Amino acid sequence: MAQEILIVSHTHWDREWYRTFEAFRARLVDTVDRVLDLLDEDPGWAFLLDGQAIVVEDYLAVRPGSRRRLVDAVAAGRLAIGPWYVQPDSLLPSGESHVRNLLEGRRVAEAHGGCSTVAYAPDSFGHPAQFPQLFVGFGLGPFVHWRGNGDEIDRLGPVYRWEAPDGSAVLDYVLATGYFSAAGLPDDPDGAAEALAGVVQRFPAVERAPVVLMHGVDHMYPQAGTAATAAALAARTGATVHRGVLDRLATDVDPVDRPTFRGELLGGRLANLLPGVWSSRLPLKQADRRAERALVGWAEPWAALGAALGLADESPSLREARRALLANQAHDSLGGCSIDEVHRQMAARTATATGLADETTARVLGRLVGLSPDRHVPWSTELELAVVNPSPTPRTDVVRIPLDGFPLYRITYRDVDVHPLSLAAGTVAGYEVDGRPVRLVRSDDPDRVRMVEEWPAVDVELVVADVPAFGWRSVRLVASAAHEDVVDDGRTLDDGDDLAVEVADDGTFTVTGRGRCLAGLGAVEDRGDRGDSYDFDPVAGDPGARLRSVSVVRRRHPSGIGRLEVTRLFDVPSGVTPGRDGRRADTVPLTVRTEIRLAPGTGRVDVRVAVASTARDHRVRLCFPTGAPAGASRSATTFDVAVRPTTVPDVDGWWHPAPETFPHQGWVAVNGLVVGAPGLPEAEVTPDGTIAVTVLRAVGWLSHTELGRRPIAAGPAMEAPGAQCPEGIAADLTLRLLDGEDESAPWGAVAAAAAADELGLRAVPSGPTPLVAAGTSLVSVAPSTVVLSACKPAEDGDGIVLRLLNPADDAVEATVTMGVPVTDVVSVRLDEQPDGAPVDRRGPTLTLPLGPHALRSLRIR
Repeated sequence: MAQEILIVSHTHWDREWYRTFEAFRARLVDTVDRVLDLLDEDPGWAFLLDGQAIVVEDYLAVRPGSRRRLVDAVAAGRLAIGPWYVQPDSLLPSGESHVRNLLEGRRVAEAHGGCSTVAYAPDSFGHPAQFPQLFVGFGLGPFVHWRGNGDEIDRLGPVYRWEAPDGSAVLDYVLATGYFSAAGLPDDPDGAAEALAGVVQRFPAVERAPVVLMHGVDHMYPQAGTAATAAALAARTGATVHRGVLDRLATDVDPVDRPTFRGELLGGRLANLLPGVWSSRLPLKQADRRAERALVGWAEPWAALGAALGLADESPSLREARRALLANQAHDSLGGCSIDEVHRQMAARTATATGLADETTARVLGRLVGLSPDRHVPWSTELELAVVNPSPTPRTDVVRIPLDGFPLYRITYRDVDVHPLSLAAGTVAGYEVDGRPVRLVRSDDPDRVRMVEEWPAVDVELVVADVPAFGWRSVRLVASAAHEDVVDDGRTLDDGDDLAVEVADDGTFTVTGRGRCLAGLGAVEDRGDRGDSYDFDPVAGDPGARLRSVSVVRRRHPSGIGRLEVTRLFDVPSGVTPGRDGRRADTVPLTVRTEIRLAPGTGRVDVRVAVASTARDHRVRLCFPTGAPAGASRSATTFDVAVRPTTVPDVDGWWHPAPETFPHQGWVAVNGLVVGAPGLPEAEVTPDGTIAVTVLRAVGWLSHTELGRRPIAAGPAMEAPGAQCPEGIAADLTLRLLDGEDESAPWGAVAAAAAADELGLRAVPSGPTPLVAAGTSLVSVAPSTVVLSACKPAEDGDGIVLRLLNPADDAVEATVTMGVPVTDVVSVRLDEQPDGAPVDRRGPTLTLPLGPHALRSLRIR
């Protein structure tokens, strides 16, 4: 049988990277203009527009008159767009962001002629193990990519069956010679054919599948003349040569009897993995995580439930927030490996996404708990509040409430009055709820409204117990005498139940509880980094950080909330030497402020850390030793809990060394300690059982040419001063102790608890006519080992979509109880199309089987 070759003309289009979005869009317009002309001139030519649909919107915003030509080319199958909205980083966005990416990509692509069915991710820096389940849920395949494979590729070959932990599988086609294997061909067809014949010889043997030659590279202007080149290549090799898009692979690759691989793709056998993107510019990753939380964790669920109870459709607002968030999740954007101006522009999009989500949530919650449409708060220093739980199980947690009156002031024909709540800092000594004191906290947010210079904006902080699942509890804030913190130099705290904390002389702390005692927690590791935004590259002979001083302040409040404020001052080298082979001899201060909080009823330790220094080219990690060796760790990953060895594989012949660190989606656990670190996605677990979380990595280059851990540059050799993170960082972490051994822990319950900890509770002013009575639960899920991954409005506006995840090795039967009327329920795929799977409905109670590591989605009307 003759060999088959598929030539795919394409461009890989980073919307922003070493130039800004607008600079690249100017070139995109020229590129797509030429693509449409070539489609007219050469009937056999086709073009792949990088597997994303956002570039179509970018182009048509400038060339609206070309819409008809573009749509016709897509509808004819000659111009491939989608299925992604934006080419994402595969590992940093949450699984639900990937679902939103594909939903929006399909919506935009189908509005412009049709959507590709190939899961194409040419340049992302590794891929999660559950991607096959994601792609099957959208009817996509094969998966075509370049990076991520390890030694398994030598056994599998470039075409294999990739199986997710739940058993879902997709055909995987590895671009073994890159997504640029046929880029920059000579204009002479015979010369081009000779070059391509050499590429074909280097490509690993593939049975019953064509060799794919990718005719393009990053931001490449399309090249004509492929008809003559294809004919010359066929004559030279005897192969059957096609020109087309990757969708041909769905029919041209025989899937039968392919070898199978199960696991994540975090290897560097064939290509640079570039794991430094997991820790570059961590503040922007924190902002992205906050936006995801605001949208997926708060705005979508309450908008969906509000619509079911008769409130306005908030889907347009949610879509605007979604699109702003997704535009930031491209691999060179969220990875933090672009120029400074790109990342400054990203901040505005993140603010749009977060602001839209937060304000949509506030609007919906206000109506649900009885606030009038004008959202006026009674003209008083007292306040009726609804404390809201966005989780599918009852919660006890700390909630912090800003004291802001609305309207801020009122004007009558006689006078101007300021709302009493906005003057509370100067007029109210303290507050109580049900006769119990609550903390009055001065806000350090410069954007908070205040009317008197000497009076800061204030918040109240309290523990609210037993807030129902997707429901609310009513609390009434009443002005009282002052309830001040008791401040001293003590070093111990307890929560009045099982947890206790003690700070040591070196500023680390010990946590005791659940029969465990873990010491040395929160240790600071500082290492010099001669790398760049793509790779950590440690210097030799590193002296590390020298502890200069430690101070401790203890604050205890009558409400039971206690804090230990620990300030550690270190001396660290100011940077790397001019030859970048060591750290400088002169030092600068590194300040690490750690606030450790215990609150009754929460069952966890909250840690807020702030790192500030003028040092350059270094990495700071917080270390949490567990006191015992560990063979494996567990951590949150895309739609699952990953089990990873604590030793780095001994690899030989890899293009890029195996990383010591790994990406996670919110928490890491070993030896019964769970460290929650949302927005800090890089961690390492060492063989001695220490969890190390990167809290700051400061580097000064987009890409550097001489690194010990990477054979070639990863991008332009440009300085990136903003990647030094001169503003420092503040981050929130949590610590939980588990009962028993890791092997027997209910990891689904751990994942669900971590998600709830991250979401927290929220309070809004309430009114006299709530749509949902206090104490009502609108959605509850059992057992506790099942994670509610999403609750959102259906894409077509018809009902609510709930998504459940079982991240365990055993099947479970899940039960969902709805507090809104249910008339119909249908099991659907991730793309919200019916899948025919069984669901038992008995009134408001839904029961469905969940296989190991499986996602199930329901459309509820």
